[in-house]
Amino acid sequence: MATKNTTTATRALIITFGGLGIAIRHLQLWQQRRRRQVPWSHTRERVKTREQPNDYYLFVLGSGGHTKEMLMMMDDGFCHFENFHRRYLISSGDTMSLNHLTGFENDIKVLCEKEGQSPGTYDTKVVARARRVHQSLLTTPFSALVSLYGIFQVLLSPPANDVGKTLRIPRLIFSNGPATGFFVGLAVHILKVLYIIPEDRCLFVYIESWARITSLSLTGKLFHFTGIADAFAVQHEEVAKRYSVSNAGPLVFNYKRRPTGSAIGASS
Repeated sequence: MATKNTTTATRALIITFGGLGIAIRHLQLWQQRRRRQVPWSHTRERVKTREQPNDYYLFVLGSGGHTKEMLMMMDDGFCHFENFHRRYLISSGDTMSLNHLTGFENDIKVLCEKEGQSPGTYDTKVVARARRVHQSLLTTPFSALVSLYGIFQVLLSPPANDVGKTLRIPRLIFSNGPATGFFVGLAVHILKVLYIIPEDRCLFVYIESWARITSLSLTGKLFHFTGIADAFAVQHEEVAKRYSVSNAGPLVFNYKRRPTGSAIGASS
């Protein structure tokens, strides 16, 4: 009996101290994010160089308008992508995003080669949807866990090229509103709480959809109130004032390139 009581007490102590350690680590990361200031610029000057010799970004795409907005924000006319890898995360069944993405990458390849520059490399990863439209709330937790598991695999699997040999995880992650974006942010936070990935990797940049002109989306509210994004901005002053967040201006109108047959800016 004494041995059983000792074992129970030991387990309780492990759980207590483990939970306390996780809570402290969570607060530490939250405070670091609050201290990190991101200089959002309203100008549209093109960046001529990148800071890293090798770089690797992850972009979270979403069905319909979210993907088109994300690709328009990316389309700034910059064509020097040598040693730069883009990874796109798409939810299962989202063929529209895949079609937009394929057209976008084809445009980059054509235009960069025309300028004598490298288009870089990219790959696409598909994960299960965290929640389908009209899905019952009773089954949502299960599908969300399945999606989260897939997201962990995407984050921890390096690109199968030279960039992946030096950068095994993304330096920056971008999302603009799809529900999957929050689960990616949550997965990153969990991995950092557990010290699986370093604090200076997988920095999460959330830019609220341009369509949100008066209030945040549900995904935006989750990021805003949990504080798990490293950078958070909206594209309308009214929303910025309402939630006391940064206004990055209309980034969705950042696009510069317009080759014939471009998938960006074309009607769905």
